[in-house]
Amino acid sequence: MMRITLLNTFDIAGGAARAAYRLHQGLREIGVAHQFLVARKDSDDPDITPVRPRDAAEQAAWAAREGEGQAELAAYPALQGPGFVPFHSGLAGRADLLEDRLPPTDIFHLHWVRGLVDWPLFFRRRRPDQGLVWTLHDQNPFTGGCHYADACRGFTMACGRCPMLGSVVADDLSALVLARKRAALAAFPGPVHIVSPSRWLAAEAANSRLFAGLPIHVIPNAVDIRTLVPADGAPLRRRLGIADDVLTLGFVSHLLADPRKGLDLLMQALNQLAPSLPDRLTLLVAGEGEVPPVPLSVPCVNAGPQSGDGDLCGFYAACDLLVVPSRQDNLPNVVLEAMACARPVVGFDSGGVPDMIMPGVTGFLAPGSDADALAVGLAAAVRRRADLPAMGQAGRQRAEREYAPVVQARRYAALYVAVDRERKGRR
Repeated sequence: MMRITLLNTFDIAGGAARAAYRLHQGLREIGVAHQFLVARKDSDDPDITPVRPRDAAEQAAWAAREGEGQAELAAYPALQGPGFVPFHSGLAGRADLLEDRLPPTDIFHLHWVRGLVDWPLFFRRRRPDQGLVWTLHDQNPFTGGCHYADACRGFTMACGRCPMLGSVVADDLSALVLARKRAALAAFPGPVHIVSPSRWLAAEAANSRLFAGLPIHVIPNAVDIRTLVPADGAPLRRRLGIADDVLTLGFVSHLLADPRKGLDLLMQALNQLAPSLPDRLTLLVAGEGEVPPVPLSVPCVNAGPQSGDGDLCGFYAACDLLVVPSRQDNLPNVVLEAMACARPVVGFDSGGVPDMIMPGVTGFLAPGSDADALAVGLAAAVRRRADLPAMGQAGRQRAEREYAPVVQARRYAALYVAVDRERKGRR
């Protein structure tokens, strides 16, 4: 029997964690035995093991390794702002703790592992008969540290002169990190297979200096179609003071102020469309933090963070249309969640969004990646207001057919078999 270990920084907090957790559920449902280790555990799932210090000595070792990583970042003021810093050096304080907690494993399946997997230590300690599957949730695994590179193509060569670092130096931290990753990956003796949930990220990985030439597979994320279901949005609308006949556009993000998620673009697009929009229209947002201070010509209601699938179902049900204006994104979970809850989606024709939206059937694609393009997509959706419920139902049917956890789990199970066969050949 294959011994499989899944690794992710969190179990349920954040999009990558929810994607990994849904795979964990799917594998469990189809009977694929596995272990699941995380840095921080928030669920009560008994089959997930957190990697935590057990005593003062382990705490000190963890703190020392964390200090090394922080020291590298300290030289760059651009990385010292509050909140989530979208750059990581590949060092992890839990390096030795993880090695101590790892069960016997034939295939490691990495997901979003910032702060859990230490590149230099993890890869050089593996055996030739161990295989690696790595599911990408952003670009960080193949860049010199950034999680999304935007227009920068440094990761296709050697990084350096990193825009995120505010650097004009060729041998800056990004160049060091990418070189360190290349050395670590070269030391891994077993087979390595990369998985991307979207075609866009798969192409980016194939063009990277680090992953070029490796097998790259496209397996979409799953959505739990049993807990994320069509619901009644009236209770939330009443609580928030939104009348039944108000056309409600939804936006959801873990952090409302995250510039990559594009709430500011949505607000700009609505301002452009103001003269042609219905008189009774509201923007309903959900997430942590405050709405960006952009003047808005339509009412905006903040529902706050949505903590569980029940809250998400109620939020999506309160919306007539979900808007996903991400400037750059892999395969946003919010699109799959809205589909599962029978809500149509409008998003940019970029990143992984086009993989999920069938234009005119389950939603709309904006022809570009700026506020002008989003205004075009929104205008098309508003013109077809009467068709939105049917489009939502079509999205629900597609979610059941293509994105159910067991569908994804079977695809991964087949990949595990192939990797297992390959690793056995290296003994």
